[in-house]
This record gives sequence, structure tokens and C-alpha cells, in this order.
Amino acid sequence: MALRLGKLLHDRLGSEIIYTRSDDTFIPLETRTAIANKAQADLFLSIHANSSSDASARGVETYYLNFTSSPDALETAARENAVSDQSIHQLSDLVKKIALKDKIAESREFAGDVEQSLYGGLQRGNAGLKDRGVKKAPFVVLIGANMPSILAEISFVTNAKDARQLQQPEYRERVAESLYKGVAKYAGGLSGAKTPSERARGN
Repeated sequence: MALRLGKLLHDRLGSEIIYTRSDDTFIPLETRTAIANKAQADLFLSIHANSSSDASARGVETYYLNFTSSPDALETAARENAVSDQSIHQLSDLVKKIALKDKIAESREFAGDVEQSLYGGLQRGNAGLKDRGVKKAPFVVLIGANMPSILAEISFVTNAKDARQLQQPEYRERVAESLYKGVAKYAGGLSGAKTPSERARGN
């Protein structure tokens, strides 16, 4: 889905796309953000499939980096961070750095545009899909990003219906299209008169 999204952004907006990986090769979470920083990317989007001990859990949700006291958000972050060597508690000082970079508001807005488009694009003919909203959590993969950065949970692999849909190329294309619309909407508001393709080229 990331590759599909990248193609849409490149073909429609003229954006240069930097993939942290182009296949299932594991890349350490901290390295992914470093790749984005080294490339001086304008936006960072991490795409994930969600999981839950509750097999009935369904829907989409989008995260930005910040502190949270929400047990659900912390549980999701703990699962996603499990492959990192750092614990949630060790991350607190790192998370504070993001506040100094004044990226929280931008990331929250970015997350809002993506969540709205993601749910809007997938709800049609998809009874029971939930808009789980925009949330904040201390994700390792978002820490240290020098640009607005978000993590999109596009479905639950632990839900039978979601899992079946994710196996369908048509549904994966819908996910990519929906993510594209959210990114394009946010990019469209970044600068007054410039077109998205001009902004994507950095003109």
C-alpha cells in the first residue's frame, strides 16, 4: 500500500518519494525517521496494520507524536514500539524534543486530514467500519522527525473482515487512494498560491 500511495503522489503531485523500505526487509524504527531527516523530507507518513486482543475491533485511526494517558493509545504504541530497544519510559525525554521543534500542531493537522480521508474513502459499502479518530502516542518511529509526521493504522489484521479485505488488491488500492487524498489535502494547505506539484518539487 505504501508503494501504491507513493506512485499516486508521484504521478499526481509530482512529489519525490523516499521509501524507508520497498519490501518486507526490516528497518529499525529509529532508522526510518533518520532516513526521512537525511532526505530533508517535507512530510513523514508511517503506514501500519493494527492488531487487538479484541477480535471485534475494527476501523482506522491516525496518530501523531505526543504524550498520552490513554490506555488504548499506549497499548498500540507499545505494540508498535516492541521491535525497538527503547521502552516507553526511556522515550519521554526524546518525545519532549518534538515539542521544541514546534511540529505537534502541524502533525495533528496532517493526521486529521489523513484520518478524515482514510475513513471517508473506506466506509462506503463497509458496514461496521469505525472512525477511531486522531490520537496521540509516543511512537518510536515518529520521534526525532524534523517534519510533520504521523502514523496511520489502516485496518485490524486481527479482525476477520478487515483481514479478508486487506487480501484484496482492490481494497488495498482504496486504502492507497484514501491516504493519497489526505496527504494531498494537507499539502494543498501548506502554501498559499503554489500548486501541490510546485510545493512537492520545493519550488
